[in-house]
Amino acid sequence: MTRESETIPSLSALPAWLVPSVYLHWSGEWLRESVAIATRSREHTLPGGPGGPQRGDVVVTVLGDAGVVASVELMGTPDGESWVSDDLFGPDRPIVWADLFDGADSYTGTSGWLPAEHARLVLDGVAEQFGAGPVHTLDPGDCGAGRTAPDVHALRILGHRAVTGWAMRREERCASCERFVDVHQMQAHDDGAVRLGTTTAGGRTLEQVVRDVHLLCEACHDLMHAHTVASQRARMRPQCPGCGARGRTKRVVWGMTFQDDVMNAEPDVVYGGFEVPVPTPEWYCTACHANFASSVIASRALTSAAGGDLGGPPPLGADLPGAERAPERAPVERAGVELGGPELLGDDPAA
Repeated sequence: MTRESETIPSLSALPAWLVPSVYLHWSGEWLRESVAIATRSREHTLPGGPGGPQRGDVVVTVLGDAGVVASVELMGTPDGESWVSDDLFGPDRPIVWADLFDGADSYTGTSGWLPAEHARLVLDGVAEQFGAGPVHTLDPGDCGAGRTAPDVHALRILGHRAVTGWAMRREERCASCERFVDVHQMQAHDDGAVRLGTTTAGGRTLEQVVRDVHLLCEACHDLMHAHTVASQRARMRPQCPGCGARGRTKRVVWGMTFQDDVMNAEPDVVYGGFEVPVPTPEWYCTACHANFASSVIASRALTSAAGGDLGGPPPLGADLPGAERAPERAPVERAGVELGGPELLGDDPAA
């Protein structure tokens, strides 16, 4: 579905018989369903049975406690004993069920057919929020004392494409240590709470709350509440084998071309270009402009164990240069393949 808001028409002026039947599917499996919808997986379940939606009906799937509109689907053809949808709205923008119309709270946690007048209001409310954004925000919960609220966690999963620039995969990089982890096992961390010193929305819009939430592996999430994601990630990235700087390396992404808005979504990543060199640099140092692979780090580690000393990591609270700011993006056409070679990722040192 296109993201142009004018392509979602208002139903207010249509006769009642033109408004499709709407089935509210409020799923209690918010984590499994949000991952399935975000990854376009067949694990996403649709209500079935002779008393459920049929071809041409609309199913609105809502997740979480307060209610996040995860998808709006037009029922298509049956596939064996299950139904498949012809169209899927979402999850590009956050939409809250309670904001769709007055009285929506009376349906919280339920599933079933909506009366015709409420079906019209739901579809109109979805169209309005899709174009203008949500009316209110949500309480993110205190993930330092427990866990981020399921509503915000589901919103971050559903809005993964808007935050990172690419569709969610079954395994994603932890925002801290950058290991690939099953998204079902990742914790939602509200980095804005650390930055702002609050456990509430703090005046942030819902879009801002979603962008403040990072997906972390469980081990990293246990370490995150004394500092920000940026400083933790910088500390855990490899030390540059060229100049010895720590906290100044950026991961290099190869093999894809991106628009500017996607490239700006992750400011501490360098995009090396579509053609992947061999050997392939995996890291780029913003201090000395060297690019290197993990094998170089392993080689230096073995040398250190044999008698050298590269030094240990700084204390957790140490000031990391560049941890809180994003250095300039490296031109993709200047991708180097050798450590310290003449063509390097990044800006010209003489500039």
